[in-house]
Amino acid sequence: MRVERLGEHHQLASFSCGIRALDDWLRDHALDNQRRNLSRTFVLLDDGERAIGYYALTMGGVRREALPTHYGLGLPRYEIGMVLLARFAITDDHQGQGLGRDLLIEAIERAADAGTQVAARFIAVDPIDESARAFYHRFAFKQIEGDAGGRMYIRIDDALAALGGTD
Repeated sequence: MRVERLGEHHQLASFSCGIRALDDWLRDHALDNQRRNLSRTFVLLDDGERAIGYYALTMGGVRREALPTHYGLGLPRYEIGMVLLARFAITDDHQGQGLGRDLLIEAIERAADAGTQVAARFIAVDPIDESARAFYHRFAFKQIEGDAGGRMYIRIDDALAALGGTD
């Protein structure tokens, strides 16, 4: 298995993770978003070259008031750089095998690398449902109490420390 940046040659028609919005986005919008520099999508390929997982990253900013309290302490009042993990999915037939964990680690490492180039301090995610929220919570993403949108954050340096690397 390997991860590659999404390209025209990848076959996506059979991708099914059980959440139609994630399946449709990959097939109908991921390449166009890449061409328009709105996001970058990376696909996890099995040994037969079939896409069995993917994630999409984009850059953004967050005001300290929108962060969990302890994350915002001492930060300036302008937007702080962040990487948004905009989409994340594993096919139904590969769920429960640890591939989600492995792909999330890959996404965190790539986001951290981007953060060194463009000064991002956080990784954010908008969980699509409670199962996704529980998944991200297991990896120390924190939600803001009272945030109806449910966005979750982790500091990039905390994520790297949890993975055992800081470079």
